[in-house]
Amino acid sequence: MRFVAAAAFAVVLGCSRAPQSVRIDPSLATLVPQDTVLMVGARLEKLLKTPVYQQNFAERDIPQINQFAEMTGIDPRKDLWELLFVSNGKTGVLLGRGKFADEMMEPQMERHGAQRFGYKGLTMFGDERGAVVLINSTTGALGQLEPLKALIDERGKSNGPPPKMQALINQIPVEAQFWAAYGGGPIRLPFDPESNLGNLNRLLASIQTGTIWFDLSNGLAGLAQASCATDDGAQQVEGALKALIGIGRLSVPRNQPDLAEVYDRMQVTEDGPMVRLHIDVPQSMVDRFLGIWLGRSRGVGSGK
Repeated sequence: MRFVAAAAFAVVLGCSRAPQSVRIDPSLATLVPQDTVLMVGARLEKLLKTPVYQQNFAERDIPQINQFAEMTGIDPRKDLWELLFVSNGKTGVLLGRGKFADEMMEPQMERHGAQRFGYKGLTMFGDERGAVVLINSTTGALGQLEPLKALIDERGKSNGPPPKMQALINQIPVEAQFWAAYGGGPIRLPFDPESNLGNLNRLLASIQTGTIWFDLSNGLAGLAQASCATDDGAQQVEGALKALIGIGRLSVPRNQPDLAEVYDRMQVTEDGPMVRLHIDVPQSMVDRFLGIWLGRSRGVGSGK
């Protein structure tokens, strides 16, 4: 009996020490379509409290957020807790958890020409091109009309992300405030094929599955990993990532050579068909790095 009790205690203790993965709000998870191949999540409640956000974005004027707030009466920085983008590689829908209320949204959206209409007992605001649908007072979805209708049609039939996607999500740590998972299949990012970013679509063609996550609670920590179809494909992805890091390093201003260390802290490793990009940037360097890319004229975190 003592042996059985000890064994049971060991099992419980072992389970309690198992690393936890990022959690999707159940109200959003049960809306994920079963043909989903790409998911991008943002835990806004956690993200907005990080030093990186507070020092670089809290007081920054972001036109897209201002426009969204003006149209809907919802300020993503105050009224939204979690965002989840889901896509089947062709169309996508943005799911949100927060404070949604008809009496707040209707007057604002009507001023911008949005119509109010119903679909299967739910309220939608928008037109044939795109709309917002209220699932309940704390859950909404934004996207083109047909994908939104398809989402509503499947409501109640899903127990969460497809098994392949859930297996990828399980690899993302609970500390991540921003993350993405790619389960393979047809997908194309909206970049000019002739641009440097257009190379990302060529990289995706070599990748079978992948995840990326960021933790901004103390600087910038993250991991991107991709499983390729072949070892040769993995070597090509590894080479392309190293080239992108090298280009970024060369872009460091001559009067701030210490910022080159940011790129030195981005390490690419390859193990058979698996490629990983490790990121570990301290808080002070994150601020200065973002200061360059955001075009700030004042010193980051200076308060001036």
